[in-house]
Amino acid sequence: MQILKIVLLFFFLQFFDVTGYAQNIQKTDSLLHVLENSDLSEKEHVRLLIKIASNHPQPSKASYYAKLSLQMAARINAAILQAQAWEEIGAIEQRLGNKGTALKAIFNALQLYDSLDLKENQAASYMQIADHYITEGEYPTGITYLKKAQDIYDEVNNELYITFTHVNLGETYRLSGNFEESEKSLHKALELNKHLKDESIEGYSLGNLGMLYARQNKPEIAKEYLYNAITMLTVLGDPYSLSVYTEALGKIYIKEGQFVNAEALLLKAISIAKEAGLKEQVRDFSASITDLYQTQKRFEKALEFQKLYQHYQDSLVNKANIQKVEQIKAGYEIEKRESEITLLNTVNTNQKYWVIFLIIGVLLLLLFSYLLYKGNKKIKNTNQILRTQKELISKREKEKVLLLQELNHRVKNNLQMIASLLNLQSRELTGHPAKEAILSGKHRVEALSLVHRKLYQEGVDTKIVLKDYIEELVLGLFQGYNATFKPTFSITDISISIDIAIPLALIINELVINALKYAYEGIENPLLNIIMLQEDKESMHLQIIDNGVGFKTDKNTKDNSFGIKLITSLIEQLEGTIKKLDTTGTHWEMNIKL
Repeated sequence: MQILKIVLLFFFLQFFDVTGYAQNIQKTDSLLHVLENSDLSEKEHVRLLIKIASNHPQPSKASYYAKLSLQMAARINAAILQAQAWEEIGAIEQRLGNKGTALKAIFNALQLYDSLDLKENQAASYMQIADHYITEGEYPTGITYLKKAQDIYDEVNNELYITFTHVNLGETYRLSGNFEESEKSLHKALELNKHLKDESIEGYSLGNLGMLYARQNKPEIAKEYLYNAITMLTVLGDPYSLSVYTEALGKIYIKEGQFVNAEALLLKAISIAKEAGLKEQVRDFSASITDLYQTQKRFEKALEFQKLYQHYQDSLVNKANIQKVEQIKAGYEIEKRESEITLLNTVNTNQKYWVIFLIIGVLLLLLFSYLLYKGNKKIKNTNQILRTQKELISKREKEKVLLLQELNHRVKNNLQMIASLLNLQSRELTGHPAKEAILSGKHRVEALSLVHRKLYQEGVDTKIVLKDYIEELVLGLFQGYNATFKPTFSITDISISIDIAIPLALIINELVINALKYAYEGIENPLLNIIMLQEDKESMHLQIIDNGVGFKTDKNTKDNSFGIKLITSLIEQLEGTIKKLDTTGTHWEMNIKL
């Protein structure tokens, strides 16, 4: 059941948030009662803690129970329970928005499942990892992990999960723009489902194919698939997919100029989304029908749905405020009903008191209305002041960004000129011992130049995207040394300051060059892995791993190496640590402060 939950996580999880909340509270209370009043073995205790964490509606408390289950599982040395606890921690951290911590927890679970040779659990972890990358828009990496899960399901011959994986692959390929592979995967899912006869698989496969063909400007086949999907999902009762596919069908009719059909479908999609409480979909569909009415010059209707769009947009942006308002409204309605009951009881006993209470009620209502009016007026005035200040700050920030862009552009040009001079000088020193030192200097200067080029291109003041920067740096070194293989990366998608980027770039530059120059002599299948994960808000964990001949540990060689001294100095500058692990090849492990 846990595996199936993960397989369907990409597309269906959001539908159960509202209806599942109350059920989760009841189930959690029941589980806590069992925990407090039952005589359980240690393993049963751990399993119950994991269930409580899985069902608890409050993420902070769910995290507490999950971590407690992990501690107990480690104490009794129950590996499979440790893996399940890590898996639950990963899901909770994902809900809390701690994506780096979530990914690390999932990898911990995967490592344990791998050691226990639990194939389907490994596949479930791969699906969780894929979900992480797809949510972040890193579709190629997500597809890689989906295929790993698929390989396992093929190995154990689990037809249901194989089919679901094809559905997920088809949708992910579509999102990434790879329409050919998307079509293959979705048709494969339909073919496999002929044996399974699962209506949900068929419905989602048809719907996704319809959206795919709509993107490929194949309206007739797209309409056919979307109509079939809508028919099936109406029976199954999936409001999210039903509304999305209905809106997609409406957009096809807009392109064809069939505005009457398009209007009817878009209004139906909005109605379905409203009934299901799908605020984001109501907002998006309102924008689509607003555009339709503007195209038809029906500006009154366009304004009506533009207001609906703005209402739901504000609702999504200000969820906390809306919840407070709803609480006030609910409290007011309860108070109003209680007042009405009191008044009716008073009428039965004394007409005079009824009139007095009625007058008091009207006065309170007027006072409440006046206070609301004054409060609303004050909020509008405050918002206007804040808007003006925000515009002024934004203007100054843009000016600062332009100045910093120009500065970084000039620094980048100067560093490139220095690198070119060093390159020319190295050509004059062919066969000379100094040539290698000059080329090393050239690569260090190019690493610094890349920092300033990234700052210039991205238009921010002192931040660069770590993942793009490190990949471009390493791939540039591979090209410069004519490497015949490609490195692999697993890098946290964060931005770092130039004060960290420069020394970090020089460290990676030294270690990668050292590997390319000395590590792979006689190695048939060379590998180089670079892993950078954010431990928490204040630190990062860096690993550079190759399968080469190994790093020479001779003390004299190490003491005389300028590169090693440079790395040691830079690590100290970053207030970090570095060590070489005893493994096949060379494995550098570093921790640095952010």
